[in-house]
Amino acid sequence: HSRARDVRSRTMNPALEEDEDAAEKFSLELEMKQLGELQESRNELLSRVSNLKRDLQDWRFKLDNQVKSYRSELGDLRKTLNTEVGALRKEFQDLRATLKQQLETTAAIAGEGDGN
Repeated sequence: HSRARDVRSRTMNPALEEDEDAAEKFSLELEMKQLGELQESRNELLSRVSNLKRDLQDWRFKLDNQVKSYRSELGDLRKTLNTEVGALRKEFQDLRATLKQQLETTAAIAGEGDGN
């Protein structure tokens, strides 16, 4: 009943119909403005996300390069260390052999001295 009365009051009152049209138009304009602002905000967020993704990829690339560089450097250091340790072992073996020979010579000389 009230709907029929509403339709009749609109058709009977052109000023009321114009006010309602203006209100609808204003509401539509407001919604369009809000929709535009939301779209702009969405675009800004997408741009930020895109920039963050690019920054993350750059960071990963740099990190990967650093890791490769450090691994290479560690490999070189390990080789150098192994070479130096090998050289030290050889020197100690030579030193041990020299000391053993000197002890034997000293013992032989001491034995000759005791025999006199």
